[in-house]
Amino acid sequence: MSCRTPPRRLDAARFRETLLAAARDCGRALTPGEADLMTAHYRLLLQWGEKMNLTGLRAPRDILEKHFLEPIAASDLINGAGRLVDLGSGNGFPAVPMRVLHPEIDLVLVESSEKKSAFLWAIIRELGLVGSRVETRRVEGRKDLADILPGRFLTLRAIASGPLLAGDGPPLILPGGRALFFVSADEANRLGEDPPRGLRLVESRPLPSGPGSVVAVFEPSGG
Repeated sequence: MSCRTPPRRLDAARFRETLLAAARDCGRALTPGEADLMTAHYRLLLQWGEKMNLTGLRAPRDILEKHFLEPIAASDLINGAGRLVDLGSGNGFPAVPMRVLHPEIDLVLVESSEKKSAFLWAIIRELGLVGSRVETRRVEGRKDLADILPGRFLTLRAIASGPLLAGDGPPLILPGGRALFFVSADEANRLGEDPPRGLRLVESRPLPSGPGSVVAVFEPSGG
């Protein structure tokens, strides 16, 4: 899979056009409606980002590659209806773009920050993501997720998955489900050797944001 490199400078007005071309190069062409929703997410990220820190990325090119192209490139790894639980949702990536591409999913965004939770609720309202909600809570282990797990799908990025998913508690995903961890290649290797309880690593797919970024794909271990 080869994705076109976005221009070094990208303003909001050009985002939709560039996104459409880049997604097509990634092998997942967007419909006009999908592009409109992702553009709205980008616009909200810029607007709210003027008042609060929503991303460590500053260059629009990096935002497009990391926040949007990564979930687009991994979107074929999930299919069908069910609940997708996203841990440490922050600014809504990768879960919101994946929900846009899979409207049959019920999305649960788990975020500890009240300010970021307010941003996530704004995204849900603006994009009209029916069946989606935000759970504002601090999670120290899987027991803190007992009321929302297992889901059919689980996603996370940029959080310490080891302590977060440790301890007693429910299974992370249902039989036939998948967990997608957007991590570094080194972290994927570590997780493959010592996966969270009840999961097994089945694939580690490179992502378009850089050679060190992958999505680690887990399925129930059956143990």
